Amino acid sequence: MEFKNIALLITENCNARCKMCCDSRGEVCGKTVSSAELDFILNNIKGASEIESVGITGGEPMLYPEIVERILNYDFGRSMSITLKTNGFWGKNIVKTESFIQDNKDKLSYISLSYDAFHKEFIHVDYLINIIKIAAKYGVHTEVVGCFLKNGAKPGDILNDFGEAAYYTDFCYQPVIKTGSACCFENSELIKLLSTDDIDIRCVAVSQPDILINAKLDVFPCCSQVIENTILEFGNLNDSSLNNIISDIKHNKILFTIFTEGFTPFIDFMNLHGIKYPHHLASPCELCAYLFESDWFLKELQKYGFY
Repeated sequence: MEFKNIALLITENCNARCKMCCDSRGEVCGKTVSSAELDFILNNIKGASEIESVGITGGEPMLYPEIVERILNYDFGRSMSITLKTNGFWGKNIVKTESFIQDNKDKLSYISLSYDAFHKEFIHVDYLINIIKIAAKYGVHTEVVGCFLKNGAKPGDILNDFGEAAYYTDFCYQPVIKTGSACCFENSELIKLLSTDDIDIRCVAVSQPDILINAKLDVFPCCSQVIENTILEFGNLNDSSLNNIISDIKHNKILFTIFTEGFTPFIDFMNLHGIKYPHHLASPCELCAYLFESDWFLKELQKYGFY
């Protein structure tokens, strides 16, 4: 398996306090990569020849536009697709928004905008509409991503907020996953789309596997909403090169099972040994979070000689 995509979480800080945030972003003064750390990370990415795409994320990365610009202008020594995930607050200033998008229209593959009932409390939809329309003018693709509970705003409600601008962008919607700040929600409030009793649960990252590097330079095997709240950290760039960490991920037996066979072998294992697990899921990521929130499942696998 090749890991062609890197998600680069440049900051833990955010200007919003969304109740569904996967890691309580914005509630504390978090870590942001320094100039030296950014250079170190980018050099590691440059040296990892299989990487073809860098996704800039946070927190809210556009709180630090100078960091975003440095990534966009970095010479990777090869063609690199760069994406930006943001809540769009910066779309308030139309002049600066147009300048940013115009200057980077040939560097940005797309802009992913987070917007739903939770973000709506902090970011006016007009700011996102400004970004969508300006991006369309310069040929930069956009998408709007939202998270939803069982009751409250529906995807159609959010779509309606964008009016005619909805024709210029794509939309992607997903259930809230109970992780980070979203742990405050009761299970009865959550949308559970998947049943482990009915379908084969597969890791959503398999089709486009990626690596997450966070602001502390920790490296994880995907950029799921839950991943930083698990024990699935495979190293830190201060201690090992990105190439070596990717190699460790590729040769890990547990991840190899997930990437090639899905969660079915682990579900069969738990059924065989009477181990309780959630049968109804918002996402496969929820099962991953359950299994690897701590090392309890690793101990079970070891106890029964799974490997």
